[in-house]
Amino acid sequence: MKLKFTLRVLNRNKLFTFLNIAGLALGMAGGILVFQLVKYHLSVDTYHKNADRIYRAVVDLHLGDGQIERSKGSAYILHSTLKKEYPAIEQTSYLAHRPLTIAVTDKRSVRKYLEKESAAFTNADYFRIFDFTWEIGTPAVLDEPNKVVLTERYAEKFFGIQNPIGKSMKLENQQEVVVAGIIKDYPANTDFKTDIFVSLPTIKTLMPNYGYEDWGWIESSRETFVMLRSKDQKESFEKQMPAFSKKYHGADSEVFKYHLQNLSDIHFNVDYGGTIKKSTINLLLVIGVLMVIIACINFINLSTALSFKRYKEVGVRKTLGSSQGQIFWQFISETAVVAVFSIVLAVVLASVAAPMLSQWLKTPLSITLLSDFKLIGFLVLLLITIVFIAGFYPAMVIANFNPLKALKNITELPKRFTLRKGLVVTQFSIACILIAVSLLVVLQLNYLKNKDLGLRKDMILHVNIPNPEVDKLTTFKNQLLQQANIENVSFFRTAPSSKTGSGGSIKYENRDWEKFVARSKMADEAYIDTYGIKLVAGRKPVASDTLRELMVNEKMVKNLGLKSPEEILNKKLLVGDLSKTGTIVGVVADFNNTDLYTGVEPTVIMSARALYRYAAIQLKGYNPNTVQDIAKIWEQLYPDNVFEYTYFKDDVARFYEREELISNLTKTFAALAVFISCLGLFGLATFSIKQRTKEIGIRKVLGASVFSITALLSKDFLQLVLISILIAAPIAYYFMAAWLKDFAYRVSIEWWIFAATGIVAVIIALLTISYQAIKAALANPVKSLKTE
Repeated sequence: MKLKFTLRVLNRNKLFTFLNIAGLALGMAGGILVFQLVKYHLSVDTYHKNADRIYRAVVDLHLGDGQIERSKGSAYILHSTLKKEYPAIEQTSYLAHRPLTIAVTDKRSVRKYLEKESAAFTNADYFRIFDFTWEIGTPAVLDEPNKVVLTERYAEKFFGIQNPIGKSMKLENQQEVVVAGIIKDYPANTDFKTDIFVSLPTIKTLMPNYGYEDWGWIESSRETFVMLRSKDQKESFEKQMPAFSKKYHGADSEVFKYHLQNLSDIHFNVDYGGTIKKSTINLLLVIGVLMVIIACINFINLSTALSFKRYKEVGVRKTLGSSQGQIFWQFISETAVVAVFSIVLAVVLASVAAPMLSQWLKTPLSITLLSDFKLIGFLVLLLITIVFIAGFYPAMVIANFNPLKALKNITELPKRFTLRKGLVVTQFSIACILIAVSLLVVLQLNYLKNKDLGLRKDMILHVNIPNPEVDKLTTFKNQLLQQANIENVSFFRTAPSSKTGSGGSIKYENRDWEKFVARSKMADEAYIDTYGIKLVAGRKPVASDTLRELMVNEKMVKNLGLKSPEEILNKKLLVGDLSKTGTIVGVVADFNNTDLYTGVEPTVIMSARALYRYAAIQLKGYNPNTVQDIAKIWEQLYPDNVFEYTYFKDDVARFYEREELISNLTKTFAALAVFISCLGLFGLATFSIKQRTKEIGIRKVLGASVFSITALLSKDFLQLVLISILIAAPIAYYFMAAWLKDFAYRVSIEWWIFAATGIVAVIIALLTISYQAIKAALANPVKSLKTE
């Protein structure tokens, strides 16, 4: 009976019921999506049964100039040495990622694949540290040479439905490996997305010149993982690391500081290549809570406003014997019904939005109620919380009506309306903060993508080079330069601005090792012309296969304490990266080696043909036929490999994927917050205008214009929006300044950002209110005066 009465009441006030359900549903949908996002990130790699004992051995390089460089990579020799010397370690593993060209032969053809990120070399202990389900084989095969283990999806990719065990694959067109094991596909919530595991002994065949015994040879793509016998041993183990560094690094032990990074920290620590900051997770949580709060404010405002329409009903019910508690629980049950409808709609909306948001944010995101018990628990908790928060105050207001005043239609409107004004201000303040912050994030992201790096980004194509043989490189370059749309060609190991790179100590002339580290760019003599890097002194190096002559940037000159670029010319420089000395023949203008989190660094540009991995091809203009022409030339020279290309501009843009994520999040939820706020504002404007119907009629009879009435009805709400802007500005400024601290290059927080936020908020509020205001102003005054 109570449910039937509740549904009848909701049906009688269709507009307000719709606005309540829509507002709550949108807020809940935002909360559900945030919950799923946060749940995913917090669950990454937590499924390993020994997760609390698993660590990555990382090294911090403490440089003489006070800087600290943090590397997730480590020397090859570290994993075996740690296991041999420390009984506290149960297992150690080395994981070395490397792009591989893989050839699979069947009866009809040879199929080639270029696997850039899915292939790695590792040993058996990797599968004793991390949890994988073996379908065929055992981890021991990875301690044998020329073996490979595949995930199920890659086994199917390479061999179809046939049994792949015993089948051979050729790596880099030179080394055959045999499939010796199949493991189940890894779950979505992992950062270790490897599908091709090549046995560790095989790496020495493919890379015979790598510094396997060199403690200083550290690359970010080569990681060491450790599993301790007990998590309590971490502290005592790390206390032994200084002595370990002293033993193997000698005089450089003050530079190399080892420690263990918890598995739970890997996903969140961006200093060591993490995916997302903990601060971003906290931001997500705040946004999710704000979405629900905004929705609850909507409900409270609309419910308390609507309660005055039921003043007499409550008076009659109290006169007929209904207690305050009965009326209270009746209105709580109405809130519960609205909340149930809202949460069902919220789940539908979240399910529709999840795939699109997942693609946009590049994060696995889905709504699966039947199997996701955490989500079910969250929905139940969310429902209870919303019924309590959103329903308690309106129910108390209604239950406390004085029956005599109610029957005489005497209301306490001014007091209640003051509270609703405060809630509207709170709601729009949140929306304005999100608008301002999202605007700044977009500005910063555009600034990062378009800032002058001191080099050319446009019209440069990067093509992989499988084999840097001098004859092939010469032929490739000569044939490319014959193409009408190609301006220049250079061969290199890393681009001028790159996420990967190398560096090391340097010795200038007869001085001691410098206290700072110099970045190394192994490239040929055409490098600076191709990338448009300005030569400020001297000349370009003479073409050479190995280090003889080199160039440095202006930052290097400054760090060496020299007064002018000319002063450094024709001086000797020992480059620690290659342990070779060259003559400095040129100085180039500063350019950024990596993303814009860091500033310009001292840089050396030098020849090292054996290390070249890519060709940079400067185009005169974008033409799809040019890529096809390049591919034909490339395939003639490297028929056993897979052609691949990227545009340099796109490579640089990928530096800022984290900022892209934050930008997309803030824009999405700012729009949602504004829309929910507008629903509430629309409902309140509708109610307020209905309350003043007679007043509007009288004003029209006395000669008031449509414009003046519309302005009168809009004024109160616009005042609230303006107050919201004033409150939001300092709070938004605080969050903006905190976020920008991480960037070496950043936009300024200009006054116009807040002005633009205010203008947007006012325009949105005006559009929301104006429909009802104009409709009321245009109404027939005779009908208005008849309104009871």
